Amino acid sequence: MLREQGADVVALQEATDRAAVEALGARLGMEVVYGEANSEFAVAWLSRVPVARAENHRLPELEKTLLGIEVDGRRLFAAHLSSGRTSADEPRRVVEVEAILGRVGYDAVLVGDFNSVHPGDEIGAPPPEEQAPGDYVSRRPVELVLEAGFSDCFRALNPRVRGWTYLAWQPWARLDYIFARRSARSCEVVETRASDHFAVVADLD
Repeated sequence: MLREQGADVVALQEATDRAAVEALGARLGMEVVYGEANSEFAVAWLSRVPVARAENHRLPELEKTLLGIEVDGRRLFAAHLSSGRTSADEPRRVVEVEAILGRVGYDAVLVGDFNSVHPGDEIGAPPPEEQAPGDYVSRRPVELVLEAGFSDCFRALNPRVRGWTYLAWQPWARLDYIFARRSARSCEVVETRASDHFAVVADLD
């Protein structure tokens, strides 16, 4: 699936097996940047473009980590916010987003699984194992990113498309994002069973 997309850079979530990530990078001819996390759920970047600089921001506020790289003069960050489908889980994600926004700065690209829905997005019916008391849906974390001046690349280009990314076998919500300060030329959801989430692919200016 990754080979078909021909992406210059790829962000991987829940990269729990470093050897598998490095093997994947080798098979694709891509450089691997691996970010150990504050839990087992590491983050990684694969890049066809030489990586000028990399830094793993293992901030204490994060359940996982924020992994930054610089390629062709552009700063890219991958994050994975904490999960949880109840209102009690929301404050943790809000703290995580605030910490991330304080680190990425201006003119960066921020991608990842935010376990949160765009404030204007509709959702479907989750499978029974995903349902939460009171039908709570997390929205504030994405709202904070938008308030910080980032554009949701998919929603900006596809205002009337659901674009649900989760779950791959029963899509019901869009949890995965590519945020940028500038608009993208294209951004789409790629339906795949390579993961429990669909992939999000963008062509950035």
